[in-house]
Amino acid sequence: MGTSAAWELAKRGARVVVLEKSVPGAEASSAAAGILGAEAEAHQAGPMLDLCRYSRKLYPQWVKALQKETNVSVGFLGGGCVEVAFTHNELARWKKKRAFQIKSGKARVLSPNALKELEPHVSEKACGGIYLPDDARITPRDLFLATRIAAENSGVEFRRGAYVRRVLTTSKGDSRRRVQGVLLEDGTQLEADVVVVAAGSWTPLIEGLPLNPQDIIPARGQVVELVCPRPPLSRLAFGAGCYLVPRANGRVLIGSTLEFVGYTKAVTAKGVRDLLKSAIRLLPGLESAEINDIWSNFRPYTQDELPFMGGGDIEGLILASGHYRTGILLAPATAKITADLAFNRRPAVDLKAFDPLRTSK
Repeated sequence: MGTSAAWELAKRGARVVVLEKSVPGAEASSAAAGILGAEAEAHQAGPMLDLCRYSRKLYPQWVKALQKETNVSVGFLGGGCVEVAFTHNELARWKKKRAFQIKSGKARVLSPNALKELEPHVSEKACGGIYLPDDARITPRDLFLATRIAAENSGVEFRRGAYVRRVLTTSKGDSRRRVQGVLLEDGTQLEADVVVVAAGSWTPLIEGLPLNPQDIIPARGQVVELVCPRPPLSRLAFGAGCYLVPRANGRVLIGSTLEFVGYTKAVTAKGVRDLLKSAIRLLPGLESAEINDIWSNFRPYTQDELPFMGGGDIEGLILASGHYRTGILLAPATAKITADLAFNRRPAVDLKAFDPLRTSK
């Protein structure tokens, strides 16, 4: 969120300083699996699905511009997503969940044979599934590198080790407040016309925001990365207990757990065991794959699973946080929306559902 918005703001002529408490991209940005799952993540039609589809539509040109600016390949690949069922009851649940997408042509029911045609290495025990052809994937660490380089090339200044304690505001005399800048942990005050808060799971730790402490909480996710002699999948695959994200180089990411453990960053034996068990059930050939890496990090979870976008009742403040599992997907849309708000332009999407004050109404 931070680097993408910073790049967009700088391109539009703003002077931008990014304040980072540690190393840029060290948290959820680089730990994500990189699923661009506008359809896979959809629960129902509505503002969130509209936002996700809008952002996914931006991706091809956004990636093209990034790669032209930085010469960094970000691993953008299409191919869609398959959701695999092992029982007829499970398939019925998938079909019920995807009924509105099946009706609109955004999803298609797969017979066992059709599933095997798409993904020959999926388990013989699978009884069918759902195909979501429009979803895609990307390599988050490369994407973050590219957005950071693009931002720096556009004049953005990054200050590392700058821990923001509070957003500073002043009263306008009519019960409204306006942003003045920020106060850092070391007592330094920085003035700004606009403050964008893209602090992910750490957003509620910043004082002076129109949020309650529980509006955004950390949701830990553990990921396992395997290396295979050749790519075992052509597209994203979801099954009971896991998802699989194939990379072009034969690596496969298995994700992800969902744990509410505060800010305890850890990889657990149970988490890894459950992910591997589910992945091997889905793709038996993974039994012989080599474990290359394991990690965990925090998704910024909100109770309604919708992000906070906008400033609430504080003029000059823009929240860009609480994206939960769609942060990578929503990066280009959030960047454009943030810049539109900063320059007092109407965004391309209605932000009413994402109002930071919705939890207090």
